[in-house]
Amino acid sequence: MFELESQIRKWKTHLYSAGSIGHADIEELESHLRDSIDDLSARGIDIEEAFLLAVRRLGDIAVIHEEFAKLSTEDVWRQLLVPADNPLTARKNRKELAIVIGLALFAGLLSKIPALFGYGDIEASMEIYARNATFFAFVPVSLYFIWKRSLPIRQSLLVMCSYVVLAAVINLYPTHEPHHTMMLAALHLPIVILFLLMYFYGGPSNQSHNGWRSTNTRLNFVRFVGESFIYCILIGLGGIVLILLTGGTFELIEVDAFPFIGSWMAPMGFFGLFTVAAYLVGQKKNLIESIAPVLAKIFTPLFLLVLLSLIAAFIITPNQAYENRDMLIWFDVILALVLALTLYSMSAKDFSENESTVTVDGKPAVGKVQNQHLIWDILTLALVISAVIVDAIALSGIIVRLSASGFTPNKTAALGENIILLVNLVLLTIGYSRYILRKGTFQRIVVMQMRFLTVFAVWAAFVVVAFPLIFGFK
Repeated sequence: MFELESQIRKWKTHLYSAGSIGHADIEELESHLRDSIDDLSARGIDIEEAFLLAVRRLGDIAVIHEEFAKLSTEDVWRQLLVPADNPLTARKNRKELAIVIGLALFAGLLSKIPALFGYGDIEASMEIYARNATFFAFVPVSLYFIWKRSLPIRQSLLVMCSYVVLAAVINLYPTHEPHHTMMLAALHLPIVILFLLMYFYGGPSNQSHNGWRSTNTRLNFVRFVGESFIYCILIGLGGIVLILLTGGTFELIEVDAFPFIGSWMAPMGFFGLFTVAAYLVGQKKNLIESIAPVLAKIFTPLFLLVLLSLIAAFIITPNQAYENRDMLIWFDVILALVLALTLYSMSAKDFSENESTVTVDGKPAVGKVQNQHLIWDILTLALVISAVIVDAIALSGIIVRLSASGFTPNKTAALGENIILLVNLVLLTIGYSRYILRKGTFQRIVVMQMRFLTVFAVWAAFVVVAFPLIFGFK
């Protein structure tokens, strides 16, 4: 059976293998390819034939590489530093920048909604802001993608209704001491919203484009989230410096600016930076992607050392995992970071390090790349196996604590998350083992993991919606 997304992925991998075309240019070529496929499909041509004709329209692969190879270093820098000569392109860029700035300000204004109901003091009303921070940050990002991707308004509004339902649930639910279910809902809500945001990133499914459901789109979304996180950290650090400089400057003239900074400047900047980061990822995609594999390779061995240290600590003091609650929490935090790193490494490996699935004249196109990166696949496998061991230790500690003192919201949430993590990590272990032994493909690992994202989203939604009801809103 012909699978369009799989064939486009192979075509892009083949393009990338020659090394003369960057990510941004490949994405542009893919856009032209998809437009051509849509045009041919609209004329009644079979999807498989439309793909072959569209590839032919773009020209011979060797010719494409030759043309791109003609670009000199000076040409590349000129494109990066000099504004576009095309007035239409320049106007479009200015319009997009204006929309991004407007949405960033809109995010900040959303964060002032609690003040309209008498909750203007952020410190005193931290509970209200914790419940709604996710909406303040990601609703403007969703609106940006609706405009950027020209998504169907009716379908987009239906998905946005999910935001409204979640906002109503999390705000109308009562909360009682010690507020554990409320805090759990606030911590799990970003996972649910990110899963919904995937729709706005990938768009709806149609005959020639699987949209947000496709494995390729989900993998790209994982990379987008990772890169956005990097930008958020960088922008956030710059914002902290700006806040300190502003406060210090006004302090010199004996004016206390910190009430204004705390009420307006900080929240406007914090909630707006997510939209700005989403914009920057798209604009500088080729720059940030060049460091993604480097970051993955730096942190994979470091996190492996951390997990090995945790295992050694458990061997030395085994009772700590059963008696020390903070240690169990720390285990879970590290496991979540390890899974995030594994996902990001997977997305960084997308094309440049994928297995030889594309053939030219019956020969693998990128077989050498796979051999060159085998050591990193082995390190990733070692990281995942170590994570399985740590997760099993944490899970045994949670079970012991549950048997001793019964079920509570926090312990139940930890139990469910550790079980889901353990299943995911075991599947990753099997997948990477088969891949390294040449008994399976990397594509199978990717497909499994991208489907498993739904499991995390469903569990997070269950914690947000059902846990307060089950545990009496405590």
